[in-house]
Amino acid sequence: MAIQNATNVAIRVDGKIAGDTIGFATSASLSVSLDLRDSTTKSSLGWQENLGGLKSWEISGDAFVDLGADPTNANDPWLSDSTTNKTVKLTPSLYDTWAAGVAVKVAFGNSTKSWYGQGIITSLSIDAGVEENATYSITIQGTGALLEA
Repeated sequence: MAIQNATNVAIRVDGKIAGDTIGFATSASLSVSLDLRDSTTKSSLGWQENLGGLKSWEISGDAFVDLGADPTNANDPWLSDSTTNKTVKLTPSLYDTWAAGVAVKVAFGNSTKSWYGQGIITSLSIDAGVEENATYSITIQGTGALLEA
């Protein structure tokens, strides 16, 4: 069994190959769902019956806030077991992408296995408690199919 080390799972914006990994991330999540269509009839004997409906997906994560020059260079967890510095995205460019309200190529995974598609940043929030590291949360709602590579 090859259990994935979660440290090497990342979120990329602007594509799985040409894109940049979200820098200084502390978590990453992919959620897929399937809406159900009620297909209950009088012949269902009082039991609800369903058929598959619309599929949807969402990528979310948390990271440390860095308001420096964007993009910057840092270790890229997308590259499994890498200590090589690559270009990573910081809070300012993610804000600009959110403000534009357009779909961008996004990916979840690493250089070995990933899921990718077009998504729109629907939420970007920053938390800055007293004497704590400032962090932000990001949510990207998929638009269209989620593909697997």
